[in-house]
Amino acid sequence: MKDWNHDLVHALSEKNDALWRYRNHYKGASKDCSSCSLLWTSLEQDDEKHVNMLADEIKRHIAENRFD
Repeated sequence: MKDWNHDLVHALSEKNDALWRYRNHYKGASKDCSSCSLLWTSLEQDDEKHVNMLADEIKRHIAENRFD
């Protein structure tokens, strides 16, 4: 696999892991701190955008037969 494709997949995996942690641990653990809750929600929204961007780029590489 070419480095740039590996990097895309790796970044997508990291962002998905972060989303899981925000949703299943961090947000619940910080429920008594409104500023922390807002922080985790904001980071979650940013990472959701990043996941979509990365997935779209991977799809583009596949469609262009450049995912090798």
